[in-house]
Amino acid sequence: MISPTTTPQLFGGTTGTASTGPKHDLDKDAFLRLLVAQLKHQDPTSPLQPYELAAQLAQFSTVEQLSNLNAAMLSQTDATNAAGLVGQTSLSASLLGRQIVAVGNQVSVPASGSASVHVDVGGSGGTAMLRLLDSTGATVATRSLGRLGAGEQDVALPSDLPQGDWHYALDVTGADGASVPVTTFTSGVVTGVEFKNDQISLFIGNLELSLADLQRIAAAPSGTPSSAPGSAPPPPLRPGQRGPLGGPQIVPDPLTRLSGVLTP
Repeated sequence: MISPTTTPQLFGGTTGTASTGPKHDLDKDAFLRLLVAQLKHQDPTSPLQPYELAAQLAQFSTVEQLSNLNAAMLSQTDATNAAGLVGQTSLSASLLGRQIVAVGNQVSVPASGSASVHVDVGGSGGTAMLRLLDSTGATVATRSLGRLGAGEQDVALPSDLPQGDWHYALDVTGADGASVPVTTFTSGVVTGVEFKNDQISLFIGNLELSLADLQRIAAAPSGTPSSAPGSAPPPPLRPGQRGPLGGPQIVPDPLTRLSGVLTP
């Protein structure tokens, strides 16, 4: 009978001292040492039978294969996560300067002019009441927006709302007096992207939202560059046209151009 008491070197190193501590996970090397120790300390009157030895060797092979399979799966998972992050990074960088709609309930009210919110009103629509909320959820302003129809729409807000970045709620009451379901969104032009702890956040001014909440990307305005903001888009090539140095001009696809912006 083998136990950690009689063979401490199998579980705690060569000395079995308290400094190394017990070994809770048995790897293939420990499995082999256990098998050798079992052969050394077997009962001479009842030695290990050949079929028993073969069964234990088969178990050792199975343990080794499972260990290798686990390592391969972890490596594949890391590669998949890295590829996904690269794709999200490329998408995020391409959103700079683009109008987006994301799940949320944030709105920025400017000092001059008016703001708007994007909402989806259910049922047949009804009479709408807007509430602006601060970071604690307290109401800072309420305004009647009149009657709103059903469906997704941009709703212009009154110009006398307090300036600042707020959360908002839209309460809609139908003709029968019942509450109408409303889905709220955060919309605007992306002004910044932040990468932190493998998470990607988009900024619309001071409003922060997660890339995972993105719902819609508006078409790029005419003349908007497809790579870095402020750079002129490359002119289209005609068949047979050559580059400025006389050689053939190679135009990379948009993803390649985008990765060139991200990678020094």
